[in-house]
Amino acid sequence: MAAGFVYNLKPKEVQEERYDVSTGIRRRGNYILDVAGLEIGSYVPSFLPIAADLKAKTAKIVVRALVVETADKAATKIKVAKNPYIKDGMTLGTGKNGAVVQSIDRTNADYDEVTLAEAFGAKVNSGDALFEASAEGGTTPKAVANSALYENHKVTEGINSVALLMRAFEIEPEKLVMPFCAADKANLPHFQFNE
Repeated sequence: MAAGFVYNLKPKEVQEERYDVSTGIRRRGNYILDVAGLEIGSYVPSFLPIAADLKAKTAKIVVRALVVETADKAATKIKVAKNPYIKDGMTLGTGKNGAVVQSIDRTNADYDEVTLAEAFGAKVNSGDALFEASAEGGTTPKAVANSALYENHKVTEGINSVALLMRAFEIEPEKLVMPFCAADKANLPHFQFNE
């Protein structure tokens, strides 16, 4: 290093591959992302489950939550991976049971603690994917993913145009920011998960 020069450069952030990028195929054209409820300037991470309207060319984030600690059937507090998309009053489902979100404690750096209005009534295991349910029974997702977000997207005021993936192989579920539930996987025949 030459005298008098100080290099104070931060190294470029290395992004882990969440899937084999050589197998990824994007959907044709841009889609308008529904950003209602999202903070302007915040980032939406890549490979989120997306419900796309293929004719209207619109896209909506499908809310899912990864359980990080097993909870028994009487538990009203569920620990989930950090997730800014869960909201108070939302119904979360397991596929067999559902419960309404009463509040969310986001103070812990490693997880969010969701307080339910009443317990699921069934054990919830670590690694399970909860979904935003269409009704309190929790058997049916409000929306089912048919795509994934291609790249990180910064939320801006006005129209938010994004690209979506329609195919991807060797997806690493443990590297995903938000999991795909069983209904999503059944609806995504061109997505191959390593599980």
